Amino acid sequence: MMSARSRRVARTLVLGLAICLTSGLTPAAAHADPATTGSVAGTLADGTTAVADAGVDLLLMPYGVAIKQTRTDVAGAYRFTDVTPRAYALRFRLPGGLVQFHPSVADLGSAAQVTVLADAETTVREAVMPHGTLGGRITTDAGQAAPGARVQLYTLTGGSPLATVLTDVNGAYLIGYPPAGQLRMAVAAAERGATNQWTYRHRSYTQADPFTVTPGQHTTVNERLFPSGVITGRFTRNGTPVPNVVVYAYSQTNTAESVSNWTGADGTFQLRPYPGSYTVKFVVPSGTGLDQWAGGAESEGASRPVQVTADRTVVIDERQLPVGQVRGRLTDAAGRPSAGSAVVVYDPLRGRQFQATTAADGTWFLTAWPGTYTVRFETGTQVQWARGKRSAAAADPVVVAADATTVVNDVLLP
Repeated sequence: MMSARSRRVARTLVLGLAICLTSGLTPAAAHADPATTGSVAGTLADGTTAVADAGVDLLLMPYGVAIKQTRTDVAGAYRFTDVTPRAYALRFRLPGGLVQFHPSVADLGSAAQVTVLADAETTVREAVMPHGTLGGRITTDAGQAAPGARVQLYTLTGGSPLATVLTDVNGAYLIGYPPAGQLRMAVAAAERGATNQWTYRHRSYTQADPFTVTPGQHTTVNERLFPSGVITGRFTRNGTPVPNVVVYAYSQTNTAESVSNWTGADGTFQLRPYPGSYTVKFVVPSGTGLDQWAGGAESEGASRPVQVTADRTVVIDERQLPVGQVRGRLTDAAGRPSAGSAVVVYDPLRGRQFQATTAADGTWFLTAWPGTYTVRFETGTQVQWARGKRSAAAADPVVVAADATTVVNDVLLP
C-alpha cells in the first residue's frame, strides 16, 4: 500500500501537472493581452462577388510600411489580430498584381486612416475599384507569337507599373482588375535585357497612345514587337569571368531606348536594343574595380560607340581594366584617429578623382586606376595634402600601381 507521504507527493505532482497544462493553454501565454490590443477584419468584394486569395497589408502611417500581412479566404474575408491601437492604412493586392488602398483608391496619398482601438474590432469592407479586363496578343515583327514577353501597365502619370504579366506560349496575356480610365502599356521581348516599347508601336512613353479601360468590359490591346539587334559578350579579369557586372547600353539618340542587364556566373551578358548607335558601360561590383566603357575605356568620351543592326549580333569581349588599391590612416599629432574625414585621391593629369571617408579608427581604403595622384585630407576645420603638406603644389606624389596596394599614412598639421 501507498504510505501517507507517498500519497502527498503524488497529489503534489498531479496538481503541478494540472497547473502547467492550464498555464500552457492560457491565451495570454501565446498572444498579446487582448485588453491592450485590437483587431481589424473585413471583406473584399467585386460587386457581389467575393475576391479570394487577395493580399491584404496593414500599413503603418504615415510611412506606409507593412507590419502585418494576410490573404482573403474563399469568402473574401480577412482578419488581423493583436494590433497595437493607433492609425493605419490598408493595402489590397488584387489577383494579378494590381494594388488599391482603402477606401477603394489607387494611391497611398488618398487612403483613409483606419483607427484601431484597444479591445475592439475595426471592420473594413472594401470594394474593388471600377475596372474591366485587359488582354491581347504580343507577336514579333513577322507576326509570330512572342511567348514570355513582358507586359506592364502604367497610368498616364507614370510611376511604378500597376501590373506586370508575361505572355503564354501563344503570346497571349490577360490582366485582371485593370482600373477604369486611360492607361499606357510597355512591352518587351522575353530576353532579359530587352528594350521597352509602348502602345501602339512607339519607342517612348511620352509618344505612346493611351487606351481606355471601361468598367465591366474587356479591352483588347495587341502589340507587334519592333525588330531589334543583340549585344552580347563576356566580362573577364585576367581571364577569369566576373559576375554581377551591370551592363548599360545608352542610346546616343533617344534615352528612352537605353537598356541594361548584368553578367552571369560565367561572365556573359546579353542586351537586346533597337537598331542604332549605343555607348556601352560596365559597372563593376563595389570593391572589385571601377566603372569602364566598351573597348577598355576609362571614360565615355574615350569609348567608341557600338552600332546595332536589326537581327544581327554584336559581340564584345571586355576585359576589366587593371586597378590598384590605396589605403592609409589619418591621426592627429597625439596619435588619435581622425574619424569621418574626407580623403580625395586626385589625378591632376587626367582630371579624375576618387573619394573615401576615414573610419572610426582613422583608416581609409579605395580602389583606383593605376596612375600618379595627389592625396588631400579634409577634416571640416582644416585641409592638408599628403604627406603633411599645406598646398597641392607641395604635395608628395602618390603612385598607384596595378594589382598593388599603396599605403599613405598621415598626421594632421597642428
